[in-house]
Amino acid sequence: MAKRLALCGVFCFAAANRPVVLVPGLTGSGLEVKQHAAAMPHWYCKKDTHDKWMKAWVDPVQALPGEVDCLIARLTLTYDAASDTYSNLANVELRALGWANGTGASGLTTVNSSYVNESYVNSVNSAHGLDLLYSYEFGPMLKKLESRGYALGKDVFLAPYDWRLAGDAHAQRKNGVGGYYQQLQQLIEEIVEASGQPAVVLSHSLGCPTMLHFFHLYVSEAWRARHIHGWLALSGPWTGGASQVMAYLGGWTLGLPSWLVPHDYVRPVQVNASSGVWMTPHPKGFGNRTLVVTPSRNYTAADMPDMVKLIGGEGWGRQTGSLFSKLQPSLAEIQSPPSGMHMESWYSTGVPTIEGLVYDTDLSEGFNQAPSKTIRGEGDGLVNLVSLSQVEKVWPSSTTTRVFANCSHFGILSDPRVLEALVEYLSEKPAPVFV
Repeated sequence: MAKRLALCGVFCFAAANRPVVLVPGLTGSGLEVKQHAAAMPHWYCKKDTHDKWMKAWVDPVQALPGEVDCLIARLTLTYDAASDTYSNLANVELRALGWANGTGASGLTTVNSSYVNESYVNSVNSAHGLDLLYSYEFGPMLKKLESRGYALGKDVFLAPYDWRLAGDAHAQRKNGVGGYYQQLQQLIEEIVEASGQPAVVLSHSLGCPTMLHFFHLYVSEAWRARHIHGWLALSGPWTGGASQVMAYLGGWTLGLPSWLVPHDYVRPVQVNASSGVWMTPHPKGFGNRTLVVTPSRNYTAADMPDMVKLIGGEGWGRQTGSLFSKLQPSLAEIQSPPSGMHMESWYSTGVPTIEGLVYDTDLSEGFNQAPSKTIRGEGDGLVNLVSLSQVEKVWPSSTTTRVFANCSHFGILSDPRVLEALVEYLSEKPAPVFV
């Protein structure tokens, strides 16, 4: 009883509402950093946050010239294959911003380099309202749910995570990196206990393989049956996407608008991230399709590890090459619906999507060029149809799929058809009440 009373101070539910947990996609989680005498690339980079959390992702101020180098240092992720461990830059700690309620109410400070006007930054990024990134992603969805009696932090919860990481790091915390799955499991258990109803998990983009790994390898079938009413997977890149290839060869905006994230903004972070391996075209889905054309060689999904090592040399190429060997096989092994719960895969089509890149020169170490020609095909503008439709093609028929025509990868989060379908889904059959 004491635990339930304590929970009521945080989670207060309307009895009729089934709790909903929102899991963002790649770059869709805000990140904040705590630093203590951290080694930064420039004198003007803030090196010490004096035991306070500072916003690191995403802040338009950090797009200022020179500031990008500071951000890249803060987001640096190193993987050591010998010890199978990840680490941040020394004396840098990262965490997801806005756990559960999506706001900076925990006391984050949006302070960047010493020359940035602090009052201006705080006026742009309110520390007391929904973060700009979450408002961009989930604003229309939250508004729709609010019209049906839901409220963020009451029966709708955000579960952001360190989007640099894949499932292996989420499953355990080492060197101050990872551990998301334990935090997520605890959140779901608490809201289910407080509400008396199993939860609905709605994931988007990278959040889909992130949850696939969680459901298959982190929790049991009995746990899923008790705590999860259903899983709605939106725009899942089940076998990656060709856009990630552009990230390796020259950088891209990660699907976010150019006014928020300039081209080539954090390419060194993209190519080092273990999540990037999950987002890279997988041979199981893309087969022998040609993804990159150069004067002397064509590259398919099976050639991606070699391509990364070739252009990365001794730096990130070696690290990312090790991650391919570690992470790609395990992702292929869990391509099936988790038992003990209902799953639906919703995706969109009708938006030209990168499926091939043509370059006038051969790839070499340090390669960083825009393609001379971009070949586009069917998809949602970010993920190719061959990856989006993986579920209905090769998974058992127990998984329900829904397709929304002429809707983009991010647009699926605000499309009126999708929002209405979500409301209908949440209204189906009263959930059992635990006693």
